[in-house]
Amino acid sequence: MPDPIKRAEKVFIDELSCQATSTVQWFLEKRSKTHPITHNNQLEVFVCGEKAFIDIAAHIKAAKKSIDICCWGFDPGMELVRNAGTWPRGETYGDLLIAAGKRHVSVRLLVWYSKLGSPLAMNMPGYSHGTHPWRCITDGNEADRIGAPRSLALAKEAFRKPKFTLFASSSPLRGMGTPRPANPDSIPSIAREEYCHGWYEAAFSGLFQGIKILTRPGDAAAIKANLVDEKYQPDGLDKWEVERHGMVWVGTHHQKTILIDYDFNAGAEAVGYVKGLNSVTDYWDTEEHLLENPKREASGAREVTEAVQVDAGAKADAGFKTFKPYRDYACRIKGGALASVQANFIRAWGRAGGDTRFDYPEIPSALQHEGAPGANSSVQIIRTQPDEKDKTAKEMYFVATDVAAAATGYLYIENQYFQYQEWSERLIQARKNVMARWKAAAAKGCRTKGDMPLLHVFVVIPVPERDQMVPRTYDALAVLGQQSGMTGQSTFIEQENKKTYTGVMCDEMGNSTGALYTKPAVVEFTNDIDKPSVDALEKKYGLKVAVAMLQTSALDKGRMRYREIYIHSKLLLVDDSFFSLGSANLNQRSMAVDSEINLATNDANMAADLRQKIWGKLSGGTVDGRSASPGEIHQAFSEWGKLMKTNSKRKINSQIMNGFLLPLQDNRSATLRLG
Repeated sequence: MPDPIKRAEKVFIDELSCQATSTVQWFLEKRSKTHPITHNNQLEVFVCGEKAFIDIAAHIKAAKKSIDICCWGFDPGMELVRNAGTWPRGETYGDLLIAAGKRHVSVRLLVWYSKLGSPLAMNMPGYSHGTHPWRCITDGNEADRIGAPRSLALAKEAFRKPKFTLFASSSPLRGMGTPRPANPDSIPSIAREEYCHGWYEAAFSGLFQGIKILTRPGDAAAIKANLVDEKYQPDGLDKWEVERHGMVWVGTHHQKTILIDYDFNAGAEAVGYVKGLNSVTDYWDTEEHLLENPKREASGAREVTEAVQVDAGAKADAGFKTFKPYRDYACRIKGGALASVQANFIRAWGRAGGDTRFDYPEIPSALQHEGAPGANSSVQIIRTQPDEKDKTAKEMYFVATDVAAAATGYLYIENQYFQYQEWSERLIQARKNVMARWKAAAAKGCRTKGDMPLLHVFVVIPVPERDQMVPRTYDALAVLGQQSGMTGQSTFIEQENKKTYTGVMCDEMGNSTGALYTKPAVVEFTNDIDKPSVDALEKKYGLKVAVAMLQTSALDKGRMRYREIYIHSKLLLVDDSFFSLGSANLNQRSMAVDSEINLATNDANMAADLRQKIWGKLSGGTVDGRSASPGEIHQAFSEWGKLMKTNSKRKINSQIMNGFLLPLQDNRSATLRLG
């Protein structure tokens, strides 16, 4: 049966040498008409927010004609380039766009907003929450004067007035909370709240020169249709269908792109970004992932209990002063792939009610030229877009996985979520197919099964952010035999399977309570998963898998402290030959429900550089895979595993860790599923 995704190719094998020459399909070639593959791109990848936002700010300041931003959330008060101190620690995102508009640059901002979801996600400070500041703008003249420095000056002036009381919310970045009289230390946060609310009031009222803003919710009907062909339907185990309702009615637009001067000077100065990083202040961090960093935001209620959430059983302490470390990526693009980024924005802007009549109808000529040296990366922009029945993000993950399964090196996944069981099964099936072909070749005397190189899979993920995400994470890992790190769910399942089910619940004395008792559906489901042992995984599938989480460590006031590095990344890296990054997570939401956009490239030099840089940083400079030969990858995998164990011992002994790698460990369990 023809593969609906991959291109078929005839390959002729020399029976004497048992050799053949073929090409590897990294891109979705069958989708090239709707998702063009361009070969004239210059790329630069930024690891973490600090460097990415510095670059974005510089290009916004240099913009001459247009800025189109498509995002999940937007924080006007976020400083892209910042110093230590209190807000504002630099020019805010909102002020950068105001300044661009005053230079007669057309600014269009498209943000996801849902009346159900946004107050919980708090993705638009000043609009989704924080909507009752101490003062509000009243007219257009006031809007002309909006700026972060002025908001701070007004708050300070009001605080100095006799018989005037400023009120601060308990957590200005995350909702109003309980109003309380302000003190001098809270003035910056009060000013920030007022600024963000005033910025949105002016933007939605059309009071800013050159700035247009639209919001868009998820499309429930389109999401339902896009879920139909999913192998595992949401909430198949839950009679209340909590998971399905959440996906359908709170579907998000998760794409994060920026496009600047697309058709200015025939596209010669066009630049764009495809990101996982959100335009919200939480996502600013450095590659060093310091335990505390005064350039991150000051902490709130969640940081007080953070230590307990990360390490089950840990005693609550004073918490942390600043937001936790965040990890993610962005890629700057110059070249032909920007046409796909622009097409995605224009269609979305039009669906949201925006005017697209004057958008450039043809691809600018400079973006069609052959790439110069250093600007010849091949790129395909892939998406999830229920409104257009587009699931190319899922197809890309599957194609890349199939290629990785046939390769001799490694597959590296760094992702916010690892909850897509269908992907894990795809990897196992792909390796089954490879093993079958190898066995057939061995029968002809070309190869032996023992000659077959192993595929090393490196998975780097955070502990699931919600308890209800534990079961799906467990299931996706269990397919690969890696469920042991989900200690709470593993123990829960083991205990449930030991129980004798008579159909009636009994009290401690063994007396019937009259209530029927059945094994939890999540337990029944996972019992049907084939969970290979480490030994079987290697012998049967030729796979070795390591699953890590990240924490940072430092001496803080005379004691060693450890803190989760929240992995918000969406990075897939294969065999120094291919990588993809952007907004798409490895869960059902990203594969079928939320709108997503990723960049995919087979730039081998960039892939190799990225692998060395990432592995070296995570391992404290001890593991980078060198030149990625099969032997070197095998050694790197071994050293990676040893380092995780060593860091675990160091943590137990209150010692500083080398790098950030630890074995995944989550002591929670749950019966309700949210993917």
